[in-house]
Amino acid sequence: MAAERNPLLDDFVFPPFDVIEPKHVRPAFQSLLAKLSLLRVQEKDLVELETTVEPTWPKLVEPLEKIIDRLSVVWGIVNHLNAVKDSPELRSAIEEVQPGKVEFQLRLGQSKPIYNAFRTIRESSDWESLSDARKRIVEAQIKEAVLNGVSLEDGKREYFNEVQQVQLNWLPELIT
Repeated sequence: MAAERNPLLDDFVFPPFDVIEPKHVRPAFQSLLAKLSLLRVQEKDLVELETTVEPTWPKLVEPLEKIIDRLSVVWGIVNHLNAVKDSPELRSAIEEVQPGKVEFQLRLGQSKPIYNAFRTIRESSDWESLSDARKRIVEAQIKEAVLNGVSLEDGKREYFNEVQQVQLNWLPELIT
């Protein structure tokens, strides 16, 4: 039996809200997070970027945007559906995939190679030639990494990540 098509994983210009159902959320996020995370290191975009990172706009920011974009688009669709078409099944699916999403975001936000590459861009002689928009992006990425705990020592970083997951678990209780 062929696997059922998942509209969250299709390429689209406009999200196909009319065919997305709660049953699509778990498999879509499992697929996206598996592709983006460390489950199969040799195949992963993030690990590849970290190991080959060059502190230039085309070699850092553009590939990073590709890594982040798909997950952001799908998560935005799911959040929109949750706001307009809430159901126990959808809430359950979101609660199940959210820890993996947060774990990936923390992993990305705490990437020292990416953080160091952004700092190198900020400190380079090319800094002044960047547009104001690109400067804001670089500065925002550096700030985001610091807020995500990139500069914490390993033990403190693990504790920070645990706190993030605990806060995530409390969130549904605060909302209801």
